[in-house]
Amino acid sequence: EESGDDETEKFGKELASLADIYINDAFGSWQPHASTIEPTKHLPSYAGFLMQKEIENLDRVLNPERPLLAVVAGSKFDTKIGPLTALLNKADYLVLGGVIYNAYLAAKYGFKIKGIEEDDVKAAENFLKQTGKYPEKIVELPYIIESDILEEKIEKKYRVHNIYTTDKGNNFNYILDISPKSFATAAVRDIFNNSKTIFVNAVMGFTPNFAEGTIALNTLINENKEAAKLFGGGDTLQDFKTFLPEIYNKALQDDKYYFFTGGGTILKAIEAGSPFGLEPIKAILNCTLTEKRAGYERRNGEDRRKEQKPVKFDRRRGGDRRSGIDRRQSNKN
Repeated sequence: EESGDDETEKFGKELASLADIYINDAFGSWQPHASTIEPTKHLPSYAGFLMQKEIENLDRVLNPERPLLAVVAGSKFDTKIGPLTALLNKADYLVLGGVIYNAYLAAKYGFKIKGIEEDDVKAAENFLKQTGKYPEKIVELPYIIESDILEEKIEKKYRVHNIYTTDKGNNFNYILDISPKSFATAAVRDIFNNSKTIFVNAVMGFTPNFAEGTIALNTLINENKEAAKLFGGGDTLQDFKTFLPEIYNKALQDDKYYFFTGGGTILKAIEAGSPFGLEPIKAILNCTLTEKRAGYERRNGEDRRKEQKPVKFDRRRGGDRRSGIDRRQSNKN
């Protein structure tokens, strides 16, 4: 249940009655629910080891070593407009893929692309107005793959187009992938090879039949041995593992790579500019225990805990080591 009503509060108390401390190690569960909010009102509460690691690596996106390159794709533009706007302001370069890139092309070049909804085009038009302040940040991928059908990739039913040599207002069938030729261009390679931090939440094509763009993207990223490479999103990680298993398995042992467990959480935190605005994390930080909550609550007529001093967060130091969360990480300029 989502946190907020009386039934949720009651259920939260029942959950809390089963334990003496509460540890949240589910970074992917960013929405407020009874299991992530209510126990913090009744128990000493801490971030688990995975939660701490996720926050530390998120800080590498929010306070990156530059240049920061962000690669974002998705099936809807309007649902990612918040994170995209935040990344436009934060990143040095932004690469788009999937329906998001198709909507961008439709908005900028007037292309009519089958399957792209008007709402996404309008969202892309609004996004384009913001990019006017940062014209150099959007890295356009010039070669796109058009297909007559969605179901499979059949020779003579798909073709590669260069967006710069295609007439504005051109009508397309389905644009289902980015051609590997895009990632072979000198301008694109230079940006990928010289970035110091690379954030990826992207499947570039309509996989599994149109996977060439995703393969080319992840192969090029892997060539940069110096950059921090941070990936988030279930589809992003699954397709990396499926199509490039050897690189993926090596990446699991490579300190330069980090795979987030919660793609939606990452985007929400990027949009907010900090993980500490997410309700479950905020609940841990706000867990300043009182004698009533820490020392004398009873269960079955017995003290749940002996007398304890309240656990307080030392906000002057920007963090609390007892909570497991160090807020100083995200206070960098």
